[in-house]
Order: sequence, then C-alpha cells, then structure tokens
Amino acid sequence: MQNHPDDPINQIQQDIGSNSGQAIAQMIGGMAIGQLTVYLSHVQTQLETAQTPANKLSANPYQGLLAFRETDGDRFFGRDKQIEQLWQIFRNLHEQESAVRLLPIYGPSGSGKSSLALAGLIPKLGANPLPGRNQARLVVLVPGTHPLEALAAMLARIANNDPTPVSKTREFAQELTQKNNHGEYDGLRRIADVFPDIAFSPLIILVDQFEEVYTLCKDKAERDAFVENLLCATAEPSKRVSVILTLRSDFLGETQQHPRLNKLFSEQGFLVPIMQPEDLEAAIAKPAEQAGYQLNSAIVKLLVEQTQGREALPLLQFALTRIWEGLQNGVDPAKTLENIGGVGGALAGEAQRLYESLNAEDQAIARRIFLALVQLGEGTKNTRRRAALSELIADEKEAKSVRAIINRFAAPGVRFLATFSDEQSGEMIEVAHEAMIRNWGQLQEWLTECQENLRKKRKIEQAAEDWIDQGKSQEYVLQGRSLRDAREFMQAQKDYRETALSSLAKEFVRASLQKQRGDRWKSTGFFLAFPFIGTFIILHFLVIYRAEQILHSKECEPNSEIQFMLQYMLWTGYNQLQKRNLCNETLNEINLKNANLEGVDFREAKLYKSHLQGANLSDANFFDAMLIDAQLQRDKNNTNLKDVKMEKATLDGANLQDAYLENANFKGASLKNTNFYGAYLTNASFYDAIIDGAILDHTDLTKADLQHSINLTTAQITNAKLCLTKLPQYLKNIDGNRDCS
Repeated sequence: MQNHPDDPINQIQQDIGSNSGQAIAQMIGGMAIGQLTVYLSHVQTQLETAQTPANKLSANPYQGLLAFRETDGDRFFGRDKQIEQLWQIFRNLHEQESAVRLLPIYGPSGSGKSSLALAGLIPKLGANPLPGRNQARLVVLVPGTHPLEALAAMLARIANNDPTPVSKTREFAQELTQKNNHGEYDGLRRIADVFPDIAFSPLIILVDQFEEVYTLCKDKAERDAFVENLLCATAEPSKRVSVILTLRSDFLGETQQHPRLNKLFSEQGFLVPIMQPEDLEAAIAKPAEQAGYQLNSAIVKLLVEQTQGREALPLLQFALTRIWEGLQNGVDPAKTLENIGGVGGALAGEAQRLYESLNAEDQAIARRIFLALVQLGEGTKNTRRRAALSELIADEKEAKSVRAIINRFAAPGVRFLATFSDEQSGEMIEVAHEAMIRNWGQLQEWLTECQENLRKKRKIEQAAEDWIDQGKSQEYVLQGRSLRDAREFMQAQKDYRETALSSLAKEFVRASLQKQRGDRWKSTGFFLAFPFIGTFIILHFLVIYRAEQILHSKECEPNSEIQFMLQYMLWTGYNQLQKRNLCNETLNEINLKNANLEGVDFREAKLYKSHLQGANLSDANFFDAMLIDAQLQRDKNNTNLKDVKMEKATLDGANLQDAYLENANFKGASLKNTNFYGAYLTNASFYDAIIDGAILDHTDLTKADLQHSINLTTAQITNAKLCLTKLPQYLKNIDGNRDCS
C-alpha cells in the first residue's frame, strides 16, 4: 500500500530513518541480555541493603515475594525443562509460515508465570536467537489502565532513543487506534515495519500480567484495539513482530471477548505446571550453593513437602529469605522454619509483626495503603493493583509518613511492597505478590469491612484521573447525583483514614462543586437580569461583600466560591485587589489579566494555566504555589513582578517573557522549561532552583545569584547579560562580569 506524503507513518519513517545504522545495544533504555536488547516499561526501585559483614554469608540469593526479573536468570533454578519447552514452541511458531507468532503462558497465581517468562525464556532467547536472526529487541510492558499508551510508549522509546518520548507516544497511540481499509488495527505492524534493521532484528513484545487488560482497562474500545494490534502484527508473514503473554488462569474466561485470542490460548498456550519435587529441590538448594552454603538434605526435603501441590512458590521464596537471614545470624535453618510457622505462616506472621510495630496513626495509614493496592474482584478473586504515590496521600501533611511506611514494607529484608518509577505516572507502588493478599488474614479482614466504601472511593478516584487526563476540563467534572454522592462520601470518610479520598480526588470534588455553584450563579443572574433589576443590584453588592470577606480572611484554607467571585469582580471592573488573601486557593485557568495584585498572598495556591499577563504582582507571595504553564509575560502593560516571592513554587512551562523581575526570589523553585526571554532579572535569586531547559536568552541577569541553581548550562546564558552575576562553580569558563562594560 502506497503511503501518502502526509501519512503519519510517512513521518515516522523519516524520524526513524535518521537513526538508521545505530547499534541497537546503544539505544537509550536498552539492556543487553545476550543477543537481545531488552526495554523495560518501568524500573524497579531497590532500597539499599546494608553491607554484609566480612564474617557473614554473602547477600541473600532468594527473591522473597518479588518475581524474578530479566537479570535474575543466573539464579533461577528448577525450570530448565519448561524453559526449553517454551523456547521450542516459540521457535516453531517462527518456522511455520502461516502461524500467528503469539505465545500465551498461563497458570494460577503463584505458579511462577512471570518469573518463567522474564528470568527463564528471555535469557534463553538472548543465548539462542531465533532462526535466521542473530539478534532481536524485546520490550517488556504491563498493560495497566491504558494498554495502548503503554505499548505506544515502548515503541516511541525505541524510535526516538528517548526514555520519556511524550509527543512521539501520543503520535504512536493515535496510530494504534486507526483501522486500515480492511477493518484491521495494523498500527503496530506499520510502526514496527519502519524500525531500523527490523528485517534482521525483529521485535518481541512481552506483555506481563495480561489480565490487567480486563481488570484495569475499563475502555472496551482501547482494550479491543490493543488486542487486535497484537494479533494483526503477529500474523504478518514478514515475521517482524512476535508476542509473549503471561495470564492468570482464572482470567481465561475473559479471553472469550476476543475469539481469535481465545483460540490461540487453546491451540498454542502453555500451562505452567506445578514444580516437581526434584525441581523444587533445585530451586531451594542451588541458589544457596551458588552463594557459598550447602543446605542439608533434611531441611530441603521439609521445604519441598510444605510447598509441593500448593500455589506457594512466592511463600517458599519468602521463607527462604528468612532462613538465609537466620543463617547470617548463626540460627539453624530448621529452627528458623519452626519459628516462622513453616512455608505457609512466614509471610502472614512477618506482615502482622511489622504492622503491629507501627503506632496507631501509622497503622491507619498502612491500612489505607494496602487497601488501595488491591483490585476488588467482581465474581473473581481479588488481585493486586498498582497505584501512584499521589493516590496514597490523603493530605500533604502526611506525605512524609506515607513514604516512610512504604519504605518500611518495601525494605530488602521484607519486600511486601514493590516500588518503581513509570515515565507516564511517576512513582508507583504495588503489592509484591498476590500471595500477600491471599495469606495475610488481617488484610482479608480489612477488605471485608471496607469493601463497599472501597468501591465508591475507586469510582471517584477513577473519575479524578480522567479529569486530570483531560487537563482538568470542566466538561469532566461530576454533576447531579454523582456529585452529591461524591460530596457525601468525602464528608463521611473525613474521619476514616482507611478509605479517605486522595488529595487529588478531593480537589476534583471541590472543582465539581465550584462548577455547580458557578452554574447556579450564572442561572440566577440570567433569570433576574430583566424583571428584577433591583434584586440583581442587591445581589451584585452581596457578591462583592462576600468576596471581600473571603479575601480579607487571615485563614489559609481553600474556598470553592472564590474563583467565580474573582472573575465576577474583574468582569464588573473591580480589579483593585492589592494585599488580598488567596492562600491555598484553587484558581486553575483563571483570567487575572492586567489586575492590580500587589502584595497578594498566593501561598500554596493552584494557578495551573492561569492568565496573569500585564498584572501588577510586585511583592506578591507565591510560596509553594503551582504555576505550571501560567502566562505571566509582558502584555500591553508591563508585567511587574518586582520583589515577587517564588520560593518552592512550580513554574514548569510558565511564560515570563519580558517580565520585570527585579529582586525576585526563586529559591527552591522548579523552573523547568520556563520562558524568561527578555526578562529583567536584576538581583534575582535562584538558590536551589531547578532550571532544566529554562529560556534565559536576552535576559538581564545583573547581580543575579545563580551559584546554587541546579542544571544551569552554558547554552542557556550565552545570550544573557552578565554583570556581577554569581554563577555555579561548574561554569568556571564563563565570566559573571563579561558584560559590565
């Protein structure tokens, strides 16, 4: 099929073609495993382990509750037969001309599916390339709530050599939603076809925890597009794309939503078998041997007996970590196993002990964290759920405590929680394994008690995420019955920290209430405009009086009415707002152009995409305020920001072009990609300010203090005026007095 010049694929070919010939192993984000270059969707965050004393055993060779990863192949034992079988099946799929190159791996929770694929099959493919292909690139992803975006991000990372390719991800995600003339979702095939060297370095996609396509992705259209893209690409005769899936077997019924996929599970799926005694012996004894210790046959036999025939591999690994810790302290393995209550009791006992070691306030936070990390089953078992750190924080005052508790449960000796970074969602948390959900009785009790409230909370949290995804558009706020229920839930859960809404969800509900009140005010004003002019005038002064009450308050508490009232005051020509109190207010996208805001208290205010062009903001206090993408540039009037206080403010992407910023204080502020082009910054202070990508061309930096700024580059100040300017020590080659003459 001939590509049109304006076809997105044509543009993709141009972008990728410019990188043709570059060695695959050098691509950003790639990790070499034999002949494979592996790209990971997220990077596991490992907490530091205390250094082992010289007279003790070496580091713990067991995984605990964490799945074996791509780099753990050298200590993954007991699955040699299954690894060989999987490799043979995968190879055969590539040798058959008409085969769909999709290998489903499924089994019960705890059977070791992910570990078998990641630490078993991947290293095997790295050592034994596919027939006729001496190398390949492999991406590992988990679907999450938006599987198409997850896939697009991995493809964009390869195409752009960029770990965070936001614009290219959006472009690829759009391509993945398109159907061709035959009604097929062929976006994945078309993108892969234009990767450099794709003919001899094919693309393998490993989708781990595929059940999330059904449990977390609520958009049926996105789910269908994701699955159909995989099927279309793997059926292409060119053999450039192949797919490996891991799925919990209790979700096999969900695959009936996609009959072709369901058929592949039936015809070429691989059921992960339980480990036989000799396999378990290898998994138990060989890591210890490799680490310098020989477990006696009696303890190995006892561990095999307690594990065999159960979905207990994570529990076994957890018990083995405890045994190893006991050995490091001189405790006999049999004694340790007895103390922890055997393979089945180790996890629950340790989780309960750790929970009970917390004070009452931290216990409440811990309950909320674990409840948020469980996906409630609708007719199926409860499963683990990934959540952003921000979702687990109900109040910024407790952020430090939340982090401390997560670190405690994620510590190397425990690892009940896994933390990792995700380019799209930031810092993420999840339960390390579903064995935790099934075997910790205390968590089961909490789930039973809070089940209904959890469902209500999740519904509101999901709506809040959609609102954020749409740039906080007013079209996505709650209305009617949904808003009433959310408000009642937020008020009712105020004293129940286990199911309290996150700070983001609270902001979302308040924004919905604010929109509702604004609509009522507009309706009332329109209704009264003609027949009740006198009443309208009275209402006008009542609004002004109420607004002035709020604006002169000494409290730093948000008020959902203030944004509408401010806009009303400015609309009626009342723009003298000097020294008013707007502390902690939500004023996103507000229009305050040319207003007199001298000395206004904007501490902790949220001013995302606000319009402040031409405003007088001299001596205003924006401590810890959110000014992302705010417009503060010079308008027809001179934007006056003299003596403005911006400590710890977030101005990422804000526009301050030609603004007057004499004596401005940006201490600790985030100024990523902020536009200061032509701004007057005499005596400005940037102590500890993060200025990645900030535009400082033609700015006047006379007497400005930049010596403790973060990530300032030579290029940023090449065209700035420097006189008595203090610069970071790492820019010794630039004279801070070069323009004094």
